[in-house]
Amino acid sequence: MSYYYADHIIKQLKNAPQLIIFGAGNVASLVIECLQSEFYSFTIEYCMVSDMEGNPEQVKGVPVIDFEAASELVHRDSIILIAIVETYLGAVMDRLREHGYKNLLPLTFENDLWSMLRGNVYRSERLSQNKSYLTIEDELSVSGEQAEEALSVEKCVDHRVISIYSARCHMDKKLDEDISKYAWEIPIQVGAALTDKQICDIQDNKGDHISDKNGQYCELTALYWIWKNDCSDYVGLGHYRRHFELNEEQLQQLARSDIDVVLTIPIMDIPSVEVTYRRDHIGTDWDVMLEAVQMFSPDYMDTVRKMQRGQFYYAYNMFIMRREILEDYCKWLFPILFYCEDHCEERCRETRNAYQSRYIGFLAEHLMSVYFIQHENEYKIVHARKHFIL
Repeated sequence: MSYYYADHIIKQLKNAPQLIIFGAGNVASLVIECLQSEFYSFTIEYCMVSDMEGNPEQVKGVPVIDFEAASELVHRDSIILIAIVETYLGAVMDRLREHGYKNLLPLTFENDLWSMLRGNVYRSERLSQNKSYLTIEDELSVSGEQAEEALSVEKCVDHRVISIYSARCHMDKKLDEDISKYAWEIPIQVGAALTDKQICDIQDNKGDHISDKNGQYCELTALYWIWKNDCSDYVGLGHYRRHFELNEEQLQQLARSDIDVVLTIPIMDIPSVEVTYRRDHIGTDWDVMLEAVQMFSPDYMDTVRKMQRGQFYYAYNMFIMRREILEDYCKWLFPILFYCEDHCEERCRETRNAYQSRYIGFLAEHLMSVYFIQHENEYKIVHARKHFIL
């Protein structure tokens, strides 16, 4: 069995006296599905919760128990995999420590370790289908004279051969983590047209822009600005809490490489991408998206069907890609999104809360997957780790 990511953690899991999930919701269900898959074949003994009220008796066949029952059934040296949303992580970890559990591994939805664990499954699936799974670490590995040549492109980076932007907003929460290692990112203020507060030198309301659509388009107002206003050879986009795990030397190597596109490790959805979207978001938005693709790019419809019945998609609207690919991608993407903007509201039969108002951003994540699945045999696509700041 080949583990590309988190090999040392997987060894810990294999040697643990018991594997326990804390949580009994959607995240726990995903983690159980992943770890009990044929690829890992781990045994999850129990799902632990604080209180049985409102929780199921089992998740994916794994019994759910509360703290009282766990005191008799769970070893204190067991590994507890915390599979919940990030909001409650701190409080849950404190509670588990109070009950004497010390071997705690967070696997919240955005967690770096969870990303790597599902990345192994995705990689295995690709290889079993005789498809490639390339990583930026392997593709940029250099030695000797090659390394020295790669380092020599620092001057090119300074001249904006590569421009990787980080979307920031005046409403972003304050982060405690030091992000100085991402000094190569270029902050861009999104939704700048919606506030008088300037937080970045570069704002998405300058030049040709759609900054006023930020409430629905999220980081895509930065994507549109990059498309219309940046001419670097490689362009990229991350977020103030989500960063490509790259360093300046790798970026210098990228400038001289044959890599076309860098994407993050895909998200895993059970039972399928479409079913999960309709559960977590507004189903009619998905219907409008399908209608738009059929109207503007009918040759992509087989790929849409493949994506929606699959279990993986590229999330976060994060990427690094060659300028000419960005041009093609945006020319394809934005007409579809503008159609969705024009028609989703009229089909929606419920009141959107602030989260669901970001529907264009959510649809675009899935459309990005469609585009790169459609072109996977044309572009050299590699995968990079993402770091999420809690």
